[in-house]
Amino acid sequence: MEKKADIIPFLESIVEENTRSYQSDFAYDEKRLQAAMLEMYQEDRTFLWMSRPCGTHCVLEREVFLQETGAHSIWTHYDYDIEHIKAFRVIVAPGLPGAFVLGKLQPLNYGEQVQRVKRDALHVETVEMTFEDGEACTMTFEEYRRQVRALTQYHGKIQEMRYKPEDEAKLTCILQAERTFFAAKKRARRPRKPQTR
Repeated sequence: MEKKADIIPFLESIVEENTRSYQSDFAYDEKRLQAAMLEMYQEDRTFLWMSRPCGTHCVLEREVFLQETGAHSIWTHYDYDIEHIKAFRVIVAPGLPGAFVLGKLQPLNYGEQVQRVKRDALHVETVEMTFEDGEACTMTFEEYRRQVRALTQYHGKIQEMRYKPEDEAKLTCILQAERTFFAAKKRARRPRKPQTR
């Protein structure tokens, strides 16, 4: 069984080493990772995180593979600066408010991984939302783009939001392939034990 890491101090050390300006970005990442401990499903606790010379980003892996999301735009934007990016998949373990954020940290080759994202990402078909006043609705992505401002004026801020592709099973396969890819690379790096005669 893979040992759980103390996520925040580890990522802070990467920021100190690799992020020269806007280190304060990491405060937002820390809050997001702390909040993720309370999520029921691992999909909502799995993030892609990057440290750049000018800031950090922490985005849901699921949303990175959906083209119209902010997460996808952020993650794919920095492919011009591959050599200066340190990237990780961060899987937060369930926990209690105020506890240490524990979980798994998997280093990523951003240059390789971002190409897979660009190749495999799906289009958003529908958006599910719950608003401040308790109103919940599902609409097509195009309807969402046209109506979101009016809806938030009427119902208040969006409290929960989920982007959905046309084929949820296909997205699940893409995310599983990503994890399998990482596991295969990890196995390939392990030194073989010498054979005894």
